[in-house]
Parts: sequence; structure tokens; C-alpha cells
Amino acid sequence: MDSPEFTTETGVHTYDNTVEDFSMVSLETRKAKVDDFISRLSTISIDALTTSEKYSHEVFNDTLSTVSFNHQWRFYGPLNPLNFLEGDQIDPAYTVRILKYETKQDYEKYLSRLQLWPTKFTQYITRFKEAAKNGHTYHRVSVDKLPGQIEPLLVANPETSVFYKPFTTDVDKLPISTNDKNDLRTRGRHAVVNLLQAFKGIKEYLEQDYIFQTRTTYGVLGLPKGTDLYRACLKWHISVDLTPEEVHQKGKEEVARISSEIQRIMRKRNYTGTVAEFYKQLKEQPQFHLNSADELLKEYRYMIYDRIYPQLSKAFKNIPNLNVTVEAMPNDGPGGMYVSGTADGSRQGVFQVNLKRPNETNTFSMMALTLHETVPGHHLQSVYALTASLPDFQRNIEYEKYFAVPYHFPFYTAYTEGWGLYAESLGEYLGIYKDDNELLGRYGEEIFRACRLVVDTGIHYFGWTRQHAITYMADHTPMGQNEIEIEIDRYITWPGQACAYKIGELKIKELRQTAIDKLGSKFDIGDFHSQILENGPVPLSLLEKIVNNWINGGDATGQNSPNLPLLPNIVG
Repeated sequence: MDSPEFTTETGVHTYDNTVEDFSMVSLETRKAKVDDFISRLSTISIDALTTSEKYSHEVFNDTLSTVSFNHQWRFYGPLNPLNFLEGDQIDPAYTVRILKYETKQDYEKYLSRLQLWPTKFTQYITRFKEAAKNGHTYHRVSVDKLPGQIEPLLVANPETSVFYKPFTTDVDKLPISTNDKNDLRTRGRHAVVNLLQAFKGIKEYLEQDYIFQTRTTYGVLGLPKGTDLYRACLKWHISVDLTPEEVHQKGKEEVARISSEIQRIMRKRNYTGTVAEFYKQLKEQPQFHLNSADELLKEYRYMIYDRIYPQLSKAFKNIPNLNVTVEAMPNDGPGGMYVSGTADGSRQGVFQVNLKRPNETNTFSMMALTLHETVPGHHLQSVYALTASLPDFQRNIEYEKYFAVPYHFPFYTAYTEGWGLYAESLGEYLGIYKDDNELLGRYGEEIFRACRLVVDTGIHYFGWTRQHAITYMADHTPMGQNEIEIEIDRYITWPGQACAYKIGELKIKELRQTAIDKLGSKFDIGDFHSQILENGPVPLSLLEKIVNNWINGGDATGQNSPNLPLLPNIVG
């Protein structure tokens, strides 16, 4: 089993008793398994497949080929399995919560996983040491927050640990003897003690050793073959053949275009300062702030269920009946993020929102974030794929292990995040943005994504310093200094990932405009969106093929969508 923890996330509990193998040899065994699948896949007659099966075949072949080709990069990212954005320390409560605790056997599986976890940490350290030996480490900004993230987990009393929680009151519900319950608790406590000791060990290694061997350049261009590595990471994320130079230039063009939209509203208000100054005075107005976490949660829920959901039928058909919940983010991260649920509805999709500093959240920006993360963004995207007639490898995507890119199964970031950004723009078509203030929130989010194209390529390809990147973002976006610094450190840690949003959105808009031009009065936006969503995450080249096949196949039988704004011809 390659990824047992991810298998648990999908609702399959067969492998809850084990953990992923992070040994050095696992880097080679994955390649061997992948190449075997490629060989077996080549024996399938494509002509005998249905159209949908041909798409699945292409996705599977691209997935496997991407991993096989990028085996050459196995001693780079994969050797650095923890950073301040991802790892076992980020959301352990979720890791524990997704397991089953209905029978004694469920508990035995959890105990086995707990007991194996320290071995995985030992393997992490082995990988980190190999990275340091090869000169393939992170920059310090990617790991200097790690010890502080681990520290709160190192509780003095193991029975107060989040990892021990299933052994508290839940055990009492089992139809087993008191002696068996006590035995589970005793073994659980011992396993948690060992796990916390393993957490302490990796914390000390990072603090006392690895952090002093981190690379000196912010971009990966400072690593051996760093320029080629960045090209590979960029291609992995955007899934199209655009050079770093082209992505950089496209970003500058988008920044200029979106700036003009913002300045149009500024002129309406007779404001003559800079974009950054305009947003600063907007954010300082008390009317755009709520005072408590409860108020924020209530407002996010109101936006989803009272403002967005009633409008979805204008642009979508056969919407799956799988709801999304809104919860507090367990750690201090971005403004919000989406965690997918399961196809059977046993675990709902969750919109996690940052409530650490509620008075700092700008209410005029909340709608764009909500559209992106929930509906019609990532939640709708996820449930369409989960309920479609697709193979499991397309319905259940492991949106994890960014550190391993490009030697990792692609999750087609440009498709996934491109849709999220496109969903923000759909807010205008659906009439959801209630005024210019919420439009400013939308444009602020969009220009932020456009700047990413410039900044990510700047850091990793053109040799920008961290301060250069911070200054560029401060000059062109409404973000505050602290937000910008966290974002820049994210780009330093995940080369290429930040470029996927804009590149994917531009491609979807380009395909929509192509469909409008070719189908004319036969164009139906609901049918178009079904083509985008019902095939799951795909490389952008295949997405273009899917849409063109739909255009040429006479499946556009829906009614014309009046009021559909025409889009500029954009090359994705």
C-alpha cells in the first residue's frame, strides 16, 4: 500500500493499521511499480474504449508517465518531507478523526498505526540527512516555524494528547469487557508516549542540525540543476508547455489588466492614491470588520446557503446533493481552505476558515474566498468528481505531499486551482457580488493570483530575493505585510505551485470563449460546466480536448444563456 493514510481519508479503512513507507528504498520501488503499470496500460486497445474511458486512459497514462519521467528528481523535494505548510504536525486532530472507532478491531488498527508512526519519523530524519549531504535542502524560511508547530503537541500528560483522544470516552461505547477497555487504554497511552518522543526527536534534529544546513538561495535555482528542477516543478503544476519567461510575462499582463479594473472603481470614488493605499483605507473602515469568531462563522454560512446556493442553477445542472460545512481552521494559516469529504456523504466537505484574528478579516473579501473554496469552487468541483462515473484514481486525488513535486502523482493543480479562481469570476455572472466593495474584494484576490506568476518565477528562475518579492506584492496587492511574508515563504517552499491558479483560470475562460464563438445560440453554460467538472482533475491539454470534442459532438442542446458576458480571447 503506497499511501495508507490517504486511503483512510477516502473512506477506505482496510489499511488503517499501517503508515506510509518513507524509507530511501521506497523512492525506487514506486518507480518500479509505476513502470509496471505503464507496461500493462500499453496493452489496452484504446479503440475499444468509450469516450469517457479514453479520457480516463489518458489521465492514467499521464499520471504514471509524469512520475516515471520525474524519477530523476527523487533526491530533491522528496528528501524534505516536512515544512511549515505540511506534515504530521499541521492538523493531527483531523488525522485522528478520520479513522473508525466502532469496534475493538478498529482500535487495534489505530494502535498499530500509532506504534508505526515513530518509524516513519526516523525515516524522515534519514531523508533530511540525505538532502543535506546532497545539498538539496529547503531554504531556512521553509522550516524555521516547524519546531514551534511541534512544541504544542509535546504535552506532559499523554492522556491530554490529541492522539490519545479516541481512548477516552469513546472506548466506553465498545461492547467489550472492562479489562479489554483498560488494556486498550494502557497500550494506547504507551503508544502515544512513544509517538510524542518521536515528535520531540525530529524537533530537536531540525533545531540542532538541519536548519543550519539549509540552502542559502531563496529559489531552487541555487540547487544543483536548480533551473531544470524549476522547469519540471512548473510543468508538473500547470500541465502545459509554458516557459518560466512566458509565465512571468503573462503575470505582468494580468496584473496590468486587473489594476485597470480596480482603478475604474477608484475613479468612481474620486480616489487619486495608489491601489495599495486605496485598499489600506478601505480595510481600516469599521464597517468591513466583524468582532468575533462566531460572527465570522455565521457570515460565511449565510454567504454559502443564502446567497450562493440559490443562484447555482443559473450555471450548473445536476448538482450533487453533498453539503459543505464551515469550521474553524485548527492552525493559523491562510484565510480559508477546503477539505474534501467522501462520496457516500459519511464525511462532509469542510470549509476551514481562519478565526485566529477575527477582527483582521475584511468582510468585503469574504465572498471571493467563499466562492473559491466552497460553491461553485472546490466543494462543487470535488462533489461532481466524487459522484461521477469515474475510476477511483480520478475521483480520489491525493492533494498532499507538495514537497515531493515533481516526483509525485500529479493532482493537476492548474485544473483544480484554476477552477477555484474561475469560480470567483462566476460570482459576477451569477450576480452574487452585492456592490463595488465586494467586487474590490474579488479583484484584490485576482490580482494577488496574477502577482504570483511574476513572483514565483521571479524567486525560482530570475533570482529575486525574498524582499524583492515582498515589495512587488506590496506594490500591487491589497495584502498586509504579514500576509505577504507568509505567502512569499510559501512560494519559496513550493516552487511552481502558485502559478497554477491563474494559468488554469485563463485556460477555462479561453475554452468557454471558444465554445461561445463556435456554438453561438446553442451554447449552454450549464452543459459547458458539466464538461469541465464531470471528468475530474485532468491536465489542461486534455481539458481542451474534452471541450473541443463536446463542441464538435453536437451535445450542446441546451438553451442559450442570456446575459452571459463575453470573455476576451486569452491564450492559456
